[in-house]
Amino acid sequence: MRLSGVSFAFIAGAFVQIIFGVTVNAADCCAVFDEMKSTIFDETRTEEALPTPASPLPAPTPLDVAVEKIAYKESYEDVFRALKDDNSCSRFFGGPNRAVKVFNQFARQLRSKALGTGTIAVRMSGDYTNFHDAFTGASYRLFDEAAINSNGPFAARVPSTLSAQRQTIGRFPAQTRQARALTLLHELGHLIKGADGKWLLPNDGYDAALSDRNTRTVEKHCVGQLLALED
Repeated sequence: MRLSGVSFAFIAGAFVQIIFGVTVNAADCCAVFDEMKSTIFDETRTEEALPTPASPLPAPTPLDVAVEKIAYKESYEDVFRALKDDNSCSRFFGGPNRAVKVFNQFARQLRSKALGTGTIAVRMSGDYTNFHDAFTGASYRLFDEAAINSNGPFAARVPSTLSAQRQTIGRFPAQTRQARALTLLHELGHLIKGADGKWLLPNDGYDAALSDRNTRTVEKHCVGQLLALED
């Protein structure tokens, strides 16, 4: 993800866990890909069998940041808190369990890496793999690599040569807790499929205006949770 007004750069990946995965060859996340389809067979029941009431899913749990190699633990915890409860933000991503499931898988991949000075905040690169988690119902993809630019606006000082507009992510100044959380939530939107089978956020790597609209879409749904964060 880049700052507002600058096209986002992505690249994608595969974290093989869950039920199944299908690897797709990709240059980056913002190209047009062929969608992969999969089928889950329903259990066959006799006419006399009564439907089993669906059990509520347990509350989502965070990763153990003392054990996992989490980049920017505070930002991970901020996003987890935004997604763990039933609210407008978690509902946009399919509900708390789906949202946290995919975010945790994404967070396990994230590493801090020098990607050059400039406007790139987060980059996902490589091939990506499609997954479906039968427990939560989440359909999503993961890329080979996901990196936070240690020299970019997520972690480092915003270049003074950038305009004031480009020193923000949504309404938030770069490097604030709100901007970092919004950046990660934006990336999450490119990983999760909605009920219509499309990614929640369309690929926007070569379209600055679309990337900004995608950020504003996430911000609209998550503004309450973002504003609750304080630097």
